[in-house]
Amino acid sequence: MPFLLLLLLMVACVPVGWQEPPSWIGIPGGIALTWLGVVLVVAAATSLAQWTRRQLVRHPEQREFLLRRLSTWRFYHILALCFVFAVGLYLLGWGWFIQDLFTWGPPPAAEDLQVMWPGTELFILAPFLIGLVLSWFFFYDADRALHDAAPLSSGASPYWSRWAYLVFHIRFHLGLVLVPLLLLITVKDLPPLIPQPDDNYRTLAGVGAFLTALAVYACMPWAVRLFLGLKPLPEGPLRTRLLAASRRLKFRFSNILLWDTHGGVANAMVVGILPVLRYVVFTDRLITEMTGEEVEAVFGHEAGHIRHRHMLYYLAFMMISLAVVMQIWDAANLKSLVNLTLRKDLVLLPLFGLVGAYIFVVFGFLSRRCERQADIYGCRAVSCAHSNCHGHDAGVEIMSAGRGLCPTGIRTFINALEKVASLNGISRERPGWLQSWQHSTIARRVEFLQGVLADPTLEPRFQRTVMLVKWGLFLSLGALLVILGMYLGWGSLLEM
Repeated sequence: MPFLLLLLLMVACVPVGWQEPPSWIGIPGGIALTWLGVVLVVAAATSLAQWTRRQLVRHPEQREFLLRRLSTWRFYHILALCFVFAVGLYLLGWGWFIQDLFTWGPPPAAEDLQVMWPGTELFILAPFLIGLVLSWFFFYDADRALHDAAPLSSGASPYWSRWAYLVFHIRFHLGLVLVPLLLLITVKDLPPLIPQPDDNYRTLAGVGAFLTALAVYACMPWAVRLFLGLKPLPEGPLRTRLLAASRRLKFRFSNILLWDTHGGVANAMVVGILPVLRYVVFTDRLITEMTGEEVEAVFGHEAGHIRHRHMLYYLAFMMISLAVVMQIWDAANLKSLVNLTLRKDLVLLPLFGLVGAYIFVVFGFLSRRCERQADIYGCRAVSCAHSNCHGHDAGVEIMSAGRGLCPTGIRTFINALEKVASLNGISRERPGWLQSWQHSTIARRVEFLQGVLADPTLEPRFQRTVMLVKWGLFLSLGALLVILGMYLGWGSLLEM
């Protein structure tokens, strides 16, 4: 979800000249219609949440069906909010109104763009962001009802308050997006304020933007810790167990952090490409509801992402992919072709559509396979040396460096996956496209691990396949980049 939000919000931050609304609407009419559309979308969220809550009261046995239905309609709700925002931005003059209100300096020349005050983009995004936050406010009723009806809800801590729920969503969805979004705004808004000394300015600016992006990516763990309010996991048996597992797996990081979600979420993640700035994060409900072995298996899953260098690969893959897509866009002169039929403020939309489709298809395909690699490593993190064991007693020796893979380790991680679905109140088979395009469904992940349990030769075959996919994609993109660099000139790569 945060990644999709970032892609959508970037569209509103591109340097374009927004168009005035039609004369028959006028600026006041355009503003009123834009916010009326936001109100209608929020009202739809309210109706959907209340319908789900009432149906759950009448038919509690249909929880799984209602959960799938809500996930589907929330996806449509996001699309509707995007549509309303796009209509307000491009047709009703909201972008032009904000641009005109916050413009500074002399009037621009015919081919130049108006210079806006830094941060004006946040006002351009206001209809979308406010509509999203208000929708979360009303979706609380449905999520609370579904949570309370979940099989593992008995004995769990009470569901969080509406305010805590809203703060969580703002922190999680918007907080993680804020840093790269502010970086984009900075790269866009600062150059007009800096004198351009010579013709090498664009190249130097491109190199500076690249280095800044790397620095922001490396320091992202600090921002995540701040936005989510993370605290170190308290001293105790669980922390001691996880630190021992990290030494056994040769997994380096800075700290193990606890994410207080008021018992609302069971999840874990690892952030940071550098060991000194790397955190492993667990939510409160995950460590409360899972056994020590299951938490250790989840810890192993996060270690698996580092063991297989997924984060470094993602960084290199995304940067090269974006460079290739944009160079193909320039090489095919598609911008000039689009200029023949579209307004100036619509020129870059096809490029964003191309980038978005590429990310969701290609990166989604790659990410789902990397998640399965991490799943296997999670199994290895709690596996002994015996390939036919039937359980682990207190004195069992877990293999170091993730070299073992036993039936008990696999079953432990499967149990952890099933609990993640149940505790979070999500469908294991059809959780919704926004929740499965990167990780696949819980049902498919469990099915794959059960296949490894039945046929141990499946795991090495899968690892070889993933290695071929990763290197094949990377080398193909590298070759394309070299060809485009030779065709367009290497300087063009630095001026993007």
